[in-house]
Amino acid sequence: MKRGAFCYNRNTMRKEELYEKGEELRAASCFREAVLAFQKALEVTPSGDGAFRLLVLKRLGDCLRMVGAFEEAKRAYTEALHLAQSAQDDLEVADCLAGLGLAQRGLGELEEARKNLERAREIYEEYDDPEGEAFALWALGGLWRTVGELKRAREHFTEALFLFEQLEDPSGIGYCHCGLGGLERVAGNFEESLVHYGTANAIFQEVGDRFGQAYSFCGIGNAHRMMEHFGDALEYFRRAEELYRDIGDEVSYAWTLWSFGTALKVLQDWKGAEGKLQEAWELFTKTRDTRGMVYHFLALSEIRVFEGRREEACSLLEEAERLLVGKPFQLERIHLELYRWLILGGDGTVLEDIRRSYRKLGANFLPISPKLPLNLP
Repeated sequence: MKRGAFCYNRNTMRKEELYEKGEELRAASCFREAVLAFQKALEVTPSGDGAFRLLVLKRLGDCLRMVGAFEEAKRAYTEALHLAQSAQDDLEVADCLAGLGLAQRGLGELEEARKNLERAREIYEEYDDPEGEAFALWALGGLWRTVGELKRAREHFTEALFLFEQLEDPSGIGYCHCGLGGLERVAGNFEESLVHYGTANAIFQEVGDRFGQAYSFCGIGNAHRMMEHFGDALEYFRRAEELYRDIGDEVSYAWTLWSFGTALKVLQDWKGAEGKLQEAWELFTKTRDTRGMVYHFLALSEIRVFEGRREEACSLLEEAERLLVGKPFQLERIHLELYRWLILGGDGTVLEDIRRSYRKLGANFLPISPKLPLNLP
């Protein structure tokens, strides 16, 4: 059964007014306020009105995910999924699976996320829904990027971009450019990364997507950081910070803070760097972002080395290693080996092994003679 199996009961206007308010807030990137509106809409929607509950639950899941409340988002998408399955509405099922997959990615449930996103893509493809398929491809690109499968990530982002361009969907095009911008940065193609993020930012400015603007400002800042244009980098990080604080996002904001701290670390502003990294740490732990916690420990270990506290630096590397146990984060494991080489010492053979491991994944950012403080992409 195709999307639309449900027929909405429009007898109760208050629930619709609350839903519309939520949609207005979501479109303005006011995600926390949108969550409250959608929750109120659910409260006044009768349990028997499964159609409207499904609609609201999907949007509630989207907004909860955007503020880093992944467990709550997972519950919302799961309830919506049950409603869609009961109605045998396959495309609604695909929407719920896609949202659920993104929430699970945020929780680190990566295998479950992959299965749900791939199933959503299959359904979209079966029903010839290019918009849904493009979204699933984009989401899968982000998942593959998370686990360090950079070549697969590039394939998915590129395919998604093609579909969004065919659909003339500016937001989809913008977010695909962001995905590709991040990949180019890790690949060592910093100017290409800047072009992708700049293209995305222009799109987001035009369509008024404040979250997209913040996200691409951070990407532009990171491209400048990797090219050692630190003045420009810090300015773009400040722009991203301001928007993220206003929006209420905590997931992407944490990574902006980490990037800001990394730039200050490379400039050897140890106090400023540690302040930003601590802010990032608080958000990483709040949103249970294991990768973020690993990057925090790696960056902090460098600061401890320059403070002459090498034993503490080694302890931080051990903390990072503990977090990586049982996790499929390939790129971060190589980063850890690089930091061990830099902090503990090693010969050129070990460095070449590390370099080959990076290249196998599609990462080629490492300078010929890496040294601390390291400008990690």
